[in-house]
Amino acid sequence: MGQGCVCMSDYSIRVELPARPRRGSTRLTVVVEDSQGAGIFRDRADINEEKSRTRIAERIAQLTGDTADDINQRLLQGLSQMQPPGNAGGPPGPALGLGNQYPYEPTPGGIIWNRETPEGIIPVPLTTFIATITGQVVEDDGAETHRLLEIEAVLRGRTYHFRVPSGKFSSMAWPMDQMGAAAALWAGLSIKDHARAAIQFLSGAPPERQVYAHLGWRKIGGSWCYLHAGGAIGPVGPVPDVEVLLPSDLERYLLPDPPRGADLRDSIQASLRLLDVAGAAAVFPLYCAVWRAPLAGCDSGQHLVGPTGSGKSELAALAQQHYGAGLDARHLPGNWSSTDNALESLAFTAKDALIVVDDFCPGGRQYDVQAMHRKADRLFRAQGNTSGRQRLSRDSTLRPARPPRGMVLSTGEDVPMGQSLQARVLISEVPKDGSDALDWDRITACQEASAAGLYAQAMSGYIRWLASQYEEIQTGLQAKTSALRDRAYQSGQHRRTPDIVANLAVGLEYFLEFAVSTEAIDEKERQAVQERCWNALGRAAAAQGEHQESQEPAQRFLQLVLAALSSGRCHIANLQGEAPNPSPDAWGWRRNDSLSGSAWNPQGRRIGWVDGNDLYLDCLAAFAEVQLLAKDSGESIPITMNTLRKRLSQRGLLRSTDIRGAVKGLKSAKPSKANGGRYYISIPKTYTRRRWPKWPNPAASGIRSRREMGHRLGHLTISLQAKWPPEVAPYTLWLKLKEPPMGHLGRHLSI
Repeated sequence: MGQGCVCMSDYSIRVELPARPRRGSTRLTVVVEDSQGAGIFRDRADINEEKSRTRIAERIAQLTGDTADDINQRLLQGLSQMQPPGNAGGPPGPALGLGNQYPYEPTPGGIIWNRETPEGIIPVPLTTFIATITGQVVEDDGAETHRLLEIEAVLRGRTYHFRVPSGKFSSMAWPMDQMGAAAALWAGLSIKDHARAAIQFLSGAPPERQVYAHLGWRKIGGSWCYLHAGGAIGPVGPVPDVEVLLPSDLERYLLPDPPRGADLRDSIQASLRLLDVAGAAAVFPLYCAVWRAPLAGCDSGQHLVGPTGSGKSELAALAQQHYGAGLDARHLPGNWSSTDNALESLAFTAKDALIVVDDFCPGGRQYDVQAMHRKADRLFRAQGNTSGRQRLSRDSTLRPARPPRGMVLSTGEDVPMGQSLQARVLISEVPKDGSDALDWDRITACQEASAAGLYAQAMSGYIRWLASQYEEIQTGLQAKTSALRDRAYQSGQHRRTPDIVANLAVGLEYFLEFAVSTEAIDEKERQAVQERCWNALGRAAAAQGEHQESQEPAQRFLQLVLAALSSGRCHIANLQGEAPNPSPDAWGWRRNDSLSGSAWNPQGRRIGWVDGNDLYLDCLAAFAEVQLLAKDSGESIPITMNTLRKRLSQRGLLRSTDIRGAVKGLKSAKPSKANGGRYYISIPKTYTRRRWPKWPNPAASGIRSRREMGHRLGHLTISLQAKWPPEVAPYTLWLKLKEPPMGHLGRHLSI
């Protein structure tokens, strides 16, 4: 941009290129300023044409008092001194301070827009501040990339530095958020758009850099590197020029530079002493998880459960401090009081790392208790299935899922409900007293070592060792896990339990291999630790089976029927509608002694009846009572009646099926006034009495066995004879197929 100037005693004239030249236009800007530098005239015209130049000269002459010819000569002189437009690299003229090619200009009072009008160029204020984009940050979380703009702004002499997401930049709401109420945009329909454009145009081409927004493994420069809050660790140690930006809850995932020699051996030995702080069944699964998480691809979690004061959070914190000395019991990354989405985001960001979610302690209203269990179900189910909730973007396209990519370690005073959920989580109990309780003296020593960074040093060295052979380890990991899974499998276990045990064991195997390679332990010590680990995992698997059995729907259904009868919520009658004998109290009846004598009174609604050694349940009534009791206790029967019927059959609780040998529904009688509007078995009317069926005499009907009678009547039977108390005669539970399948009875039964 060129310029020319003729200085006089009381004013000056400048000829300059327009701030925003139009293609093919030859118009130039003429500016007249007084001796104080204040502008008194500004206009655009093609002064190469004599007519236009004369018109401009006459207008200036009216302001200055000089003749139009003198001003015309000075315009020609300024035109001759202008630098050609194409010579951008040459020096500017002596008096024409050249501006930029856009109609925007930063001033001490803010950014202005040099607006072109028929009367000339009019400065229009846009902002009360000056802002410049100094850099661009591309955040990569492994699933999506997000762009952040680094902005430097000046407002009333004070400089601000902050970042704004690119998607929020155009809204221009960020100035007040970042700088306060004094950062304002002037009023006007297009002011916001011009302010945005001015900042972008005046910023030029700011540099761009990539920042990683997750933990764990990433291939950088052809090598596998492990990301943490302080950068990255590769095959030879720290990787330079790698920036990691994490949420505030994960900023303490900070690993030191990998140690070598004696320092590395000391840190490994300090970490191994953690195995002696509590019972093996609790501490070994936890310790295995520490070293399994960096191997990636784990689809199970862990849950430490114990009463308050048992030290479960302190134990979990010692495991967590392998990923950063600052991750102590008061700075654990997750908490169950967080929202579902927040926990999901943390578990997604903590890739290939252990993440502790502390304090699972449902309380308050029933809704609050159920919400806590739903939250746990969502997180652990996503962990076990390695799948996250699908979401749509604003344009209705699918966004990438965000499943947990590390290993979730939960602590709490209760266990998340659900058999399917518990199959995805290894539950370890931390008792408050006894031989398996925490040794607080040893815990204190371990806390001192972890706070000094020894645990994090051991992890740092382990990660460097993994990075040098990462692809080979990933190739052989599945084969090792499969071999351990076959070894861990026992008949009767849930199929996921051996897989959990195998994944934990393989994590410790790799760590012990690393420890032997550094000479921190010898081969004999390695075998001893492996043997202790396998025994401890076996005990943990056995305890896991007990937890899963308690949540099995068919078993839980029978327990709830028993509880409903014993609590007096419902009752069973004989065929005459009276108290059955013997032991009416076992069938939901209570004795009432009065002056007129004693009598047995039924409790709650009737859900069935007994006839000799047979028990018949009204399926609708019994199922309703079970669901009500489950709801009052904060749970439910999570499967349909058809599925429940199949589960009862698969568990061997059904004595027989229908006449076709399949577990399918048979025809039932329609509701009528005779049977009280309920669905019962379809039988001849001659066998009915008082709404309750009177069953045929087996001998008179030619029925040779009770099983055959069940087929004739269209019932399922459940044989629970071994479960009855001594004072109650052996009863057989008959289960109708058409209605919701019902369970068991008896106050004293041990199911």
